[in-house]
Amino acid sequence: MSCNIVREKRGLAMKIIAAVNNKGGVGKTTVSRLLTEYFARYHKKRVLALDLDPQCNFSNRFLKMEIDPTEAEGKLPPIHPSYNSSAEQDEWDGRSSIADIFFGQSVTPYPTKIPYVEMLPGNSSKLLLAEAVRRNEVVEQVHNQLYKFLNLKEIQEEYDVVVIDTPPSKGPLTISVVRAATDILIPSTMEPQPIEGIYGMLQLWRQEQMRRNPDHPLNLLGILPNMFKKGINLHEGFLENLKRNKNISEFIIGATLGRRTIFAEVDADGAKPGSIFDLSDNHVAKQEALAVCNLVNERIKQ
Repeated sequence: MSCNIVREKRGLAMKIIAAVNNKGGVGKTTVSRLLTEYFARYHKKRVLALDLDPQCNFSNRFLKMEIDPTEAEGKLPPIHPSYNSSAEQDEWDGRSSIADIFFGQSVTPYPTKIPYVEMLPGNSSKLLLAEAVRRNEVVEQVHNQLYKFLNLKEIQEEYDVVVIDTPPSKGPLTISVVRAATDILIPSTMEPQPIEGIYGMLQLWRQEQMRRNPDHPLNLLGILPNMFKKGINLHEGFLENLKRNKNISEFIIGATLGRRTIFAEVDADGAKPGSIFDLSDNHVAKQEALAVCNLVNERIKQ
């Protein structure tokens, strides 16, 4: 797909949901995966999953990523199943990444094992280059490029929902996501540094609201207490403090995701079950995941 054509107005049907927090380790990838599977599985929505985090953990949830020999701990997308090395394909090397849009290249989403879900994975080295782009190039090459891509007619017609995982920063990649999104969700653990991230993301959200046309606001789905441990004074205390804060309380989602090993276990290769939603209906992790996803779905402005 080329990203050179821009629609003048965003189609209202496709929703672009991003999990954002400029602090790491708050569970953005887990939340992104849950939302991706939820909309595909329970609502039969055509979902495009995008990985803007150079760590590429979200990509690994759906594709078998490869090691990038040029980057320490870097990841490369696998060879695309439609790639034919013996045919002329405009010098395509067979790999496709959402990072390619920042370099004027075409992209080809990957099929996944999950019905209704396609993936545009990350590419560690390219995303790091986009994040480090020079100041005078940022607006054109990074800040607005994702918005342009997601407003392509073929993207708007092909998908119902886009779910985006983001890097732990307020840098150019995160700003590009916030500019493109219709809805953002702020996951956070109830600990000091991640809570600082909440305030940082609320500031970025308000800045974006001021920049936008009032007819197309950026909807804040809410703040999600993640990896939450009930009965732990630290977690309970920070959550209560947020609820008492008149500038924060209205945004807190009325559900939590617990700190449960099953959320990590289902991501392992060959894991059975391979999804939280394959657990029995009385499993607490599945109940929590569904409660959160249902609340997010209710808060999305139609």
